[in-house]
Amino acid sequence: MAVWNTSGFTLSVGGTALAGVIDATVTLTLETIEVTEVGAIDRKHVTGIKSATASGNIFYDQGNGQIAALESALVNGTTVSVIFTLHTGASYTGTAFVTSFNPTIAVNDVVKASFNLLFTGAVQVA
Repeated sequence: MAVWNTSGFTLSVGGTALAGVIDATVTLTLETIEVTEVGAIDRKHVTGIKSATASGNIFYDQGNGQIAALESALVNGTTVSVIFTLHTGASYTGTAFVTSFNPTIAVNDVVKASFNLLFTGAVQVA
C-alpha cells in the first residue's frame, strides 16, 4: 500500500487555490432504490440519486479572496465553483452551496474556520 503526503494538494474556490487549508474531505454518495419483487429471497436495487458534499478547516483570513467568497456565498445563497486536486492530479470539480461557515477562536491559538459545502449538479471526477 502506498502512503502519500499532502504536498501537491489544492482546494480551489472560484479558480484560485485557497490558502491555509488544514484539512478537507470530499464525500460522494449514491442512493439506491429497492426493486425486490414479492416472493423473491434476494433483494435487488437500482441506481438512485447521487450527491456530494465537502468540508474542511482553514486558517481564517478574511482578507483572502477565496475565504471571503465562501462567506459571501453563504450570506447571499449563491454557489461557488470548487476544485479539490489531490497529489496525483486527480480532481473533484463542481459547483456548491456553502451550507455552513464557522470561524473559531480560542485562547493561545490562531483563528480558524470550518466550512461545509453541498454540491449541486454533477461532480466531475478526473
